[in-house]
Parts: sequence; structure tokens; C-alpha cells
Amino acid sequence: MFQIATVSDYGLNSHLLVIMLTETYVKKRKKDFSVFPPCIQQDMEWFFSEMKDFKGKFKETLLFYPKFANSIQRVLFIGMGDSFEPDAVKFREVGSLIQAKQKDIKSRRNHIYLGNLPFCTQKTIEQISEGILYKQYVFDELKSEEKAPGVEPRYIYVCGKYEYSPKFRQSVIKTRKVMHGVYLARNLANQPSNIATPLFIKDAVVKHFKPFNHCTVEIFDRENLEKAGMNALLAVSQGSKNEPYLLIIKYVSPEAKKSVALIGKGVTFDSGGISLKPSANMHEMKYDMAGAAAVIGAMDYIVNAKPRINVYGVVPLVENMPGGGAIRPGDVVKAYNGKTIEILNTDAEGRLILADAIAFAIDRLKPGLIIDFATLTGSCMVALGDKRAGLFSNSESLRQALYEAGEESGDLLWPMPTDTFYHDDLKSEIADIANIGGRWGGAITAAKFLEFFVDKVTWAHIDMAGTANDIKHFDFLGKGATGFGVRLIAAALKKLNKLA
Repeated sequence: MFQIATVSDYGLNSHLLVIMLTETYVKKRKKDFSVFPPCIQQDMEWFFSEMKDFKGKFKETLLFYPKFANSIQRVLFIGMGDSFEPDAVKFREVGSLIQAKQKDIKSRRNHIYLGNLPFCTQKTIEQISEGILYKQYVFDELKSEEKAPGVEPRYIYVCGKYEYSPKFRQSVIKTRKVMHGVYLARNLANQPSNIATPLFIKDAVVKHFKPFNHCTVEIFDRENLEKAGMNALLAVSQGSKNEPYLLIIKYVSPEAKKSVALIGKGVTFDSGGISLKPSANMHEMKYDMAGAAAVIGAMDYIVNAKPRINVYGVVPLVENMPGGGAIRPGDVVKAYNGKTIEILNTDAEGRLILADAIAFAIDRLKPGLIIDFATLTGSCMVALGDKRAGLFSNSESLRQALYEAGEESGDLLWPMPTDTFYHDDLKSEIADIANIGGRWGGAITAAKFLEFFVDKVTWAHIDMAGTANDIKHFDFLGKGATGFGVRLIAAALKKLNKLA
């Protein structure tokens, strides 16, 4: 799908040549056309002498047919705004625009010219490739109408004046591995809850990771969970006919000296239980397992990338329903680590299953650090909106490493407070801790609840409630589940190896 080329081996047979232009360049009266391939320079000069509508504003596009370069069928100009300076979104949006135009005109051989950029890095190519692959994603497997065969496009990055580097090719290979994990996460999270039950996800995970001889999947069913004493997890599942599971996806490297545990909240549907949610938008509660999907997708990347660190993906899977056996507000349960929890609200269930999963992972797997992913609180959405996830940690080094990985990967995070005094909001009169605090600071008190089960292990909690699905104004992400978290872990792995 993706290839790297330079001007010297630039293919003249192009169905679509993509050129990015800034507003500054478009406004210039005297333009330097020598930065473009020789075969298109005459057309560039003609275009700018005749066409005045294109301004070069960000995401502005214009498609034209060359008069002189007969070997190039079409040229697509994409506006880059004030500058080529990259951010978390710019080049991913460019990739999305390229893919959308390719789909419209059904071009097979597409060249993306980078020679006029003041810089071209591995990250530039990775981000454009991500944008293309995000835009290609479609979840339509449940539709009954016959799908028309699509055109398999080829994208060739023309690096222009830049010396060809094998690192550019490595960027493309890495991006495809990352996006394979993102696709897996999106496919799981987009499934409706009547299909994607805990059993369905368990079976899908076992099947997916079976071919990898350096990866195993350990399964804890209800009987195993009861024997282990994971009563907080079991309590959430009491109202549902769908059986709970805990999965441990183990990637073991023969060269590893350290280990990391990734834990993902897997509530396959969250009705709120007895503390029933309002009916408006309740259908979106199928995304309450997006944290689990993120961990599964990240593990897919890891088993393909083969890093020199042991990584354990821990996935608790339950459905939260208001059945006859459901837990009630006021009930008290004993968690895996022996702490008692007063359940004041059954809709604060994600933290219950994570509490057991975290304590279990620390006890059984003994990782050097833990990161959990969860669509945990609406409060985090109120605080940060839908562009950044909340980042909580008991380690400044881990907090900084994950924040930087977020900026690099596009899975954006924002540090949140974890002061000790927030623990006071979770006091219970009859148990060790209550599962909710007061009205204010709900995302913070939820994180502090989890910290109660972390002990002294280096830990980070990512509240991805706002970023799990349907992010507005980031067009490259498309609709439905985003696969948030997979790119973050891929970007952070090397730093995690140092911190574990």
C-alpha cells in the first residue's frame, strides 16, 4: 500500500499527484517552482497564472487536470494554512483528505510529494499514513446489502530533495502495525452489546492471539474469579445473564528484564444497574468496553512489534444490568486485596472491576508499572471535552512520559491532580472506602479510588470517557469508536521499558 521514492525514481505514471501548499506560498507574486518535480513545473506556473480561488487555507483542496504533464492525470492541492509546522492533527487530516479524494476518483497510483516541505521526518510520513488508514476504516459488517468492490490504492511518498532513508520505510511499516491494532480495537468497540458480550470478546481474543507463539491467553471464568476472591468484579456482573471473565494476554520476550501491565475496563454494556442511567444516548454504553478494546489493540501491536519487555494485557469483562440478582446501593463487597467497598452508586461500576483487576495484576504478575484505560467518568468529559483524556499518576516520570507519548501519537492526554486530600471524599461509615465521592471532582475521586488498590506500584490511570468514540472536529477519526490508547502505548513503549 505505501512506498517510498525520491525524485530520481519518481514514477511518471501517476493517477493522482498530491502537493501541499501554505497560504504564504500561494500569496507570493514570484514563486519558486523549482522545488517541485520538473514534469509538473510548467503546469504549476500555468495554474497560478490562471487560478485565483485557491488560497492555501488549512484543509482547502483543489483538484485540477494538468495541461502539459501528460503522464499525470490529476493534481490535488491541499492547503496547509500558515505553515507546514506539524501538530497532533495537521498531517493526519491531510492523509484523511487524500484518502477521501482517492475514493471519490478511484485512483490507484497516488503520489504524495514532500519535496517542497521545509522538513520531512519519519513522523510526517507516519502521520499522513495514519490519516489515510483512519479514513479507510469502515464498520459495515452488520449491513445486509452487498458491498461494491473497492479500489486498492497505492500511495507513494516522493521525498523530493530529501536523501532516501530506510527509516522512512520503517515508519510506514510501524504505522501499519499500529493501525492494525487500532482497527482491532475499533472493530471490537463498534460491535453492538448483544453481539459483543463478555463471552464473545473472550473467544475473539483467544482466536486472535492463538497464532503467536510468544503470546498466551489465560482465562478466568466465574468459578476461577470466585476462588480468587474478585468479589468487586463479580458484584457488577450479578444482574446480567452474561457470564463475567478476566483475561490475561501475556507477551513474553526472551530478552526482557522488565514487565508492564496494561489493564482495560471491559463493561460490554453499562445500563447503570439499579442506579439506572437516563435513556437518552444509552445505546452509546456499548463503548464502555473501549478501555478493554484499547488494551487488546495495544497487545496486537506489541506481539507484532516484539519489544524487549514483557507486557501483560489484563481485561476484566462484565455486563452491568439491573436484574433480580443485581447489587444494590448500600451493599458492601470485599475486593481481591481484602479491602471492603460500600457501593453507594451501582453506576460507578467500572472502578469496581478495575480495583480487582489492578490488585490481582500486582499480586500475580508483579509488573514494574501499571497503566489502566477506562471510560470511567462523565466528569472527565465535562472537564476536558472530547479531544484529550485525563491522565492521573502517582509518578511524575510516568506522567511526563505518557503526556509526551500522547503529543507524539495524537492520543492526547492532560495531567490531572492526585492530591492525597481527595481520599477524604471517599470515606465510608461502614466500609474501608465508598465507591463514589461527592458531587465535585468526580474524575479525580474515581482515580483516587483506584489508587486505593495500587499499593506502591508505579501507576497511571487514563480516563478516556471523552475520547473513546465520535470525537468532533477531528475529521480523520471518522464515526464510532476511535481506538484511542493503541497509538499511545506504541509511542510510549521505549520509555515504559526504562521506567518499569
